Amino acid sequence: MSPLAYIIFFFFTLISGIIFYQNITFLEGFGGRFSLAQMFFLGVWFWICLLIMIPLVTMRLFSEEYKTGTIEILLTAPVSDWDVVLAKFFGALAFYLCLWAPSVLYLLIFQWVSDSQVPIQWPSLLLCYSMVVLVGSLFISVGLFFSSLTKSQPLAAFMSFATLMIYFFVGILAFNVHNSKFSDLLSYISTYQHMQTYLEGIFDTRPLVFYLTAAALFLALTHQILAIKKVKA
Repeated sequence: MSPLAYIIFFFFTLISGIIFYQNITFLEGFGGRFSLAQMFFLGVWFWICLLIMIPLVTMRLFSEEYKTGTIEILLTAPVSDWDVVLAKFFGALAFYLCLWAPSVLYLLIFQWVSDSQVPIQWPSLLLCYSMVVLVGSLFISVGLFFSSLTKSQPLAAFMSFATLMIYFFVGILAFNVHNSKFSDLLSYISTYQHMQTYLEGIFDTRPLVFYLTAAALFLALTHQILAIKKVKA
């Protein structure tokens, strides 16, 4: 991994640990009102970390190749453009999953320290982590697409961050829209509402279809960008 990857891993682990500690502290005073999973996965800091971290992870996937000139080697190597796109995507996804591994350790430590006096609903928690994977897949595909458009890493990070922020807050509008049809549409794409649904232990296949389809769309767009650049080269 690059030095940037280690820096991202360190700070994400540190911040998520602080968030987890603050949630535990809050539970001591308001234990019956919220569950630990609700406070962690629906908290504002969770979404801020997610929206900032993924553009940082994806910004150099293709931009660095353009900057150093190694993109020509990739485009002329005996592999297909899809091989390149998917290798970049799954590499970033694997690193993304590694970032979340410590959070599972936090929960296990919490159960050990509390002697399981505060039960954790593992089935609903498993659904939450599946949602984390689905959301990450979509966000990474968006970041990968913008990284394929420019050799400037800061620009790629900014474009993906701005797009993800707009998408997230458009989904939040579902709580304030009174038009039933428009509200249903916003609810269908609302990441926040999807997480709420999974936290309740309800497995809804619609988010599964939405995230996989949207991620496939952005991967296809990235493939087209590479195909265009290969023709120009």
